[in-house]
Amino acid sequence: MMFDKKTFTENLSTPVNVEDVIPGGHIVLSSGQRWQGFQCNLHHHQPYGFDETSFEIDILTLSLGNTIHTLKQIKDGKRHEDVHEKNDITLNPAYVPQSQYWDSECHIFNVFFEPWFIKRVIADSASHNPERIELLPIFKARDPFIEHIGQALLCELQTEGLCGRLYAESLATALAVHLLRQYSTSKRNIRQYEDGLPRYKLQQALEYINAHIEQDIQLADLAELLDMSRYYFVRLFKQSMGVTPYQYVLQQRVERAKVLLKQWERAISDIALECGFANQSHFTKHFRQFTGVTAKAYRQR
Repeated sequence: MMFDKKTFTENLSTPVNVEDVIPGGHIVLSSGQRWQGFQCNLHHHQPYGFDETSFEIDILTLSLGNTIHTLKQIKDGKRHEDVHEKNDITLNPAYVPQSQYWDSECHIFNVFFEPWFIKRVIADSASHNPERIELLPIFKARDPFIEHIGQALLCELQTEGLCGRLYAESLATALAVHLLRQYSTSKRNIRQYEDGLPRYKLQQALEYINAHIEQDIQLADLAELLDMSRYYFVRLFKQSMGVTPYQYVLQQRVERAKVLLKQWERAISDIALECGFANQSHFTKHFRQFTGVTAKAYRQR
């Protein structure tokens, strides 16, 4: 079975019909989540393969489940054959000619990065021209960080973006930086900043968050507001506030909920939505996490 290259390389900011690209099995897509610059999919497929081609996106693959399969790969003229098991990863950089063949069924989780997403991370984090920095192919590797982030993104995929775009985009950004540090031609050239955000930029970020607390806040919007990459915004925000932007947003949503819970005529389910939580269950989980009690118990104090 062959890949539909044209469909696969469409702009990932719009829905991609991955079922036309990766045949067979049960499939879950992230295209409905409106994540910017990356997408994910989960699927179970039967033995198949594709002849040499190249794609316009970077593709990171994490093997799932307990099935074992042999993967034969040719990337940029280099041949490799090995047995892949749970948590093995492969990386197929954009524009690198490749072919792959699986000899048995398997479960895999893919993260697709648009080239601009990776280059934007590089732009203010590397001492080299971003156009000259490339990801390197990985035939087979184990990487606990990728496994951890991959599982978190997988959970977001399976819960239809329950934690919101800020969370998913933060995960994808951390994953992109890790790939640049460990599996690229730049590796050790990622700059580090330790002074936190300038006071006026921090104030801008806090004001924006509190003005949009009930909305599905995007990391991309916060970073653009402060004219910096997503990675450095997250890093410098945490240095300034002691928590990540996502954690800060959760804190502020819980604080607003505390005030609204004193209004007895308000239903807890309505308060959850007004404070930006996906649903009452999501609200209850995080309210208990921050306060040690349920919203109902807090209201009855």
